[in-house]
Amino acid sequence: MATPNGNLAYDLSVYEPKKQSPQAQEKPRIEVKTNPNPVVRRESSFKFFLKAALVLAILCAVLYGKVESNRLFNEISSLEAQLQALEAENITLAAKYESATSVKNVEDYAQNVLGLQKLDKAQIEYIELEGDTVIEVVEAKSRNVFVIIQGWFADLCEYLGA
Repeated sequence: MATPNGNLAYDLSVYEPKKQSPQAQEKPRIEVKTNPNPVVRRESSFKFFLKAALVLAILCAVLYGKVESNRLFNEISSLEAQLQALEAENITLAAKYESATSVKNVEDYAQNVLGLQKLDKAQIEYIELEGDTVIEVVEAKSRNVFVIIQGWFADLCEYLGA
């Protein structure tokens, strides 16, 4: 931006690399200290075999799970195939049953095998009853103890509204 007093320029010397003193130009020395007694940690063979056995057991468990799931899927598919075959047989047997018990087949069996014939109007007889058509139920006079207890319990339940 221009100011009323004049034109200000950028100082680009700020971005130029600076000259270093001869001491600063030397590379710093990096010293690596080594431990005179290094501690090498080695696992005992027992721990190694224990870990290997654990990994092997987990691997065997996963494989066994896969084998069992495969066996179960095969069993399911074979049972579904059996189910479909049995359902088809059921439909066939139901159709045979329906055709065997049709009215036409029953009439044919009654006429040809049993020797029955259809009724004529001359064979029908009508009966007229005179008087009331009432049925009377006579109670048995001899009642044992169990029947009396059962009746008492039924009356009690009826009274209580159960």
